[in-house]
Amino acid sequence: GLKSAGPLVKVQDKNLCSRYMAAFVSGVKVGPSPKWLKEVLETCGLRSINNVVDIMNYVMLELGQPLHAFDADKVSGGLVARRAQKGEAITVMDGQRFQLDSEVLVIADAKQPLAIAGVKGGKTSEVSNGTTKLLVEAAHFENTSIYKVSRKLGLVTDASLRFSHTLSSELPLLALNRALALLRQISGA
Repeated sequence: GLKSAGPLVKVQDKNLCSRYMAAFVSGVKVGPSPKWLKEVLETCGLRSINNVVDIMNYVMLELGQPLHAFDADKVSGGLVARRAQKGEAITVMDGQRFQLDSEVLVIADAKQPLAIAGVKGGKTSEVSNGTTKLLVEAAHFENTSIYKVSRKLGLVTDASLRFSHTLSSELPLLALNRALALLRQISGA
């Protein structure tokens, strides 16, 4: 897992990712969300998945900043924001598979891409009922790049729509702190 001598987070392309933050969270109990959280999400047209994913979506609705939670035990040697290499592919959470190229910013670990930055997370590091440790991502991505990649892949998500607009680079810290507070309150983190 995360036992590495290097930094937990590294940004290789500062033009496409000017700010990348991740918090390590342990003691998480994944399960159903409380009634109030489910109701807020459903009122806004989102379905409840589990308390962790729901918190990420709730904070996105509340503050406008998309977040992503990785299962920390499925991340090898930290996270890096980098351009995809020719021939790399990723299977996203809903099972779709995408061929990537150097136009696409990915969040990767030492082995492979784990997410299409600002668009959608991958299946490999997805949060499941057995997850107990998280890496919670809050980042500031360059908006036109996210827009182009989302359109090119034909993958438009709530996150990509928000990142395609110019978000404040101050939002990631605010959103990360809010998500961490809710994780403590709702998941026992």
